[in-house]
Amino acid sequence: MRSRTAAVAFLLMLLLASCGARLTRAERAAGIGMRGATSTGGATTGVTTGSAGTGTGVGGTTGTGATTGAATGTGTGGTGAAAAGCPAGTNTASDRGVTPTDITIATASDASGVQAALFKSTHYAIQAFAAMVNNQGGLCGRAIRPKLLDTKADSTANNAAVRQACDEAFALVGSMSAFDNGGASAGESCGIPDLTAITVNGERAKAKNVYPIYPVRPDKLPIGTANYIKEKYKAPVIENAAMFYLNAGVTKSNAEQRMKAYAAVGFKWTYVQEVQVLEANYSPFVQKMKDKGIRYVNMVANYQSIQKLLSAMDQAEWYPTVRDWDSVAYSPNFVVQGGQPFTPADGSLVFLNTALIEEASGNPEMQLYIQWLGRVAPNAKPDYFGLYAWSAGRLFQKVATEVGRNLTRKAFLAAVQKIHSWDGNGLHAAHDTGSKIMSPCFTYLVITKSRFVRQSPASGFTCNKGDIVNT
Repeated sequence: MRSRTAAVAFLLMLLLASCGARLTRAERAAGIGMRGATSTGGATTGVTTGSAGTGTGVGGTTGTGATTGAATGTGTGGTGAAAAGCPAGTNTASDRGVTPTDITIATASDASGVQAALFKSTHYAIQAFAAMVNNQGGLCGRAIRPKLLDTKADSTANNAAVRQACDEAFALVGSMSAFDNGGASAGESCGIPDLTAITVNGERAKAKNVYPIYPVRPDKLPIGTANYIKEKYKAPVIENAAMFYLNAGVTKSNAEQRMKAYAAVGFKWTYVQEVQVLEANYSPFVQKMKDKGIRYVNMVANYQSIQKLLSAMDQAEWYPTVRDWDSVAYSPNFVVQGGQPFTPADGSLVFLNTALIEEASGNPEMQLYIQWLGRVAPNAKPDYFGLYAWSAGRLFQKVATEVGRNLTRKAFLAAVQKIHSWDGNGLHAAHDTGSKIMSPCFTYLVITKSRFVRQSPASGFTCNKGDIVNT
């Protein structure tokens, strides 16, 4: 189950690794996340570099990393306001970013760059989380003040944003950046608690101050998905497998990790192909797969590149038995192209480790996320990365409440290390956040008539603790 943020990193690395290449207007329009969604009802408007947000709420200060103003909702409590789970007493200005009435949290994500709005949904999610908490009276009576920082799909900008957070915020919450290694050492040095949504690079994952909600690691990988394909489709399929990956550092290493782990259960990679970021012609690759008798195809790339591969298969009227994509394909933009259903995607499998947005009616936490997202950014849509950012906010709320009114970074880090099962109140599979071990659980979807349909299991996740291997 490795919806591995490879799907994430590669998205960015693929961008910057293109050495100045420019995306077409269509490619930009298909980018992950929401862009420029205007907001109403007292919420800020997206991310505006170096300026305070519009609408009611607390305006951000200008500075490196594109701090933005962020709405915090209404109804925040005072110093002695009652709150569930909070001990009696008076709040103190106990640490950096904490006053008797406020807690500043920073979210350092790629909101601009070569691919616009790549992880902007994490900013929206944290704004939504803060608005909800503040509407309920704050956290132990303190208002949550989100500071949204733009890491610009760049390691230097990531470093600058983390340094700014070190100086101005109590914690980093819900961040998502393809070059998150840029701020790894800076954050560890200053000791800021970092509840990253999903780690991308090993340096960030290993930092002592970082406790990711989805702890992607370079040395461990869940292989429940590999076992599922093996059991369902048998040897002829898995022994004729193809792997595609974009020519960027992270995507290549992630593809190699996946191939090594899958080979342990019997996959034979008879065709491996590196693809240029802006490759326009996938037809020769499809012909090679036909010639080699490929039955299974996987690709570590952004969904736009996967769409190109699928289109080439469709044009050749050739379809391998299994077309298997990770969570990067779980996007409404993957099944629609140019406003029309993207039919070449039909029959594809998609694996992920979150609850399904399509099943929100039976998931109270998903309903909360969607409800408050709609209040903060009415044009935004919930997505995979936003789910993990919202979950980061909720874990922050839980741990900070447990620490109490004398909130310090040291006490917070000590408390979060004890969290060994966190599922975001039902938003995703339960990861061992305190030990930084990802869940082995997964769900498989199949794309049918340009819609995501649950395939396995019938509900919840498939889980086997033995399905995490060292890579």
